[in-house]
Amino acid sequence: MRIPSWLSVVTLAAAVSACEPFPEDPGSVPTEVQWPGEAFYPEGIAAAKDGTLYAGSLGTGAIARVKKGALGAEVFVPGRPAFGVYGLQVDEAHDTLWACTYDDLLLPAQASYLTAYALSTGAQKASHAMPGQVSFCNDVTVDAAGNVYVTDSFGNAVFRLALGGTALETWSADAAYEPSEPGLITLNGIAYDGASRLYVVKSDTGALFAIDIQPDGSASAPVTIPVTPALETPDGVEWVDSGRLLVVENTAGRASLVTLGEGAGAKEVLANGFVEPTAAALTEDGAWVLESQMGFLFGTPGTPTLPFRAYRIAVPPLLP
Repeated sequence: MRIPSWLSVVTLAAAVSACEPFPEDPGSVPTEVQWPGEAFYPEGIAAAKDGTLYAGSLGTGAIARVKKGALGAEVFVPGRPAFGVYGLQVDEAHDTLWACTYDDLLLPAQASYLTAYALSTGAQKASHAMPGQVSFCNDVTVDAAGNVYVTDSFGNAVFRLALGGTALETWSADAAYEPSEPGLITLNGIAYDGASRLYVVKSDTGALFAIDIQPDGSASAPVTIPVTPALETPDGVEWVDSGRLLVVENTAGRASLVTLGEGAGAKEVLANGFVEPTAAALTEDGAWVLESQMGFLFGTPGTPTLPFRAYRIAVPPLLP
């Protein structure tokens, strides 16, 4: 796998600042969940409505599942050699767990896929190749109609799989998505606002884009939303509620809340000290921030701190 330079950077920290139990917490909900094995290296995480968490592995190619209230995970989709799982999205309406997957056995083509697994059983339902010989399906989201959108960090575009469709099509492509330097990760996390807009972050520059879904399903031109303070290597992004996004900042080791308004965003750091966090998932108990430690998988000296974890942090309530 061709690894961009930023993936080898590890943010060293002694502890995560927001992993203490919440003051109001009765103790029934863990403040962390743990992923299996010494080589799991999680990258993507998603949550079902009942609080079940799913995480995909770069190290083993498996998808693991943690049920609400549990500390440890169980294997949901078995792994296989030279196979990686990136972004995940739960689509309960269609009994589907969507995953960005990457097959290293097909070098030098390095094909990636949007893969569908049955949420009820873990069985693979479909696999849709990303357009282009070299691609990087990085993150995925689903709109209210069941259309699926994925970011391609090498193809520098957002692709769409229409509900019932069989092939991904280019949905949003723009010069603003091009890398600032050759080989860098571009479009990364993607989130749907529940109505008619997608938000996408660009890792190499820290840009945040808003892309409207037009009445005919096509994409509007992307609008850049300036964020203060600036986002640093944003990775995963989640829609929280009215005008608020949760953004995971990878090399900075942070989870931040971005409040949108008047064409701009204001950033508030919620927690820091994570080692290469890549994504987050929201449940009624808070936000679960996934710590990947992936630099160690890709050649950074040292060993990861085991077990691999996702940490629960509080998200401030929306003020009136």
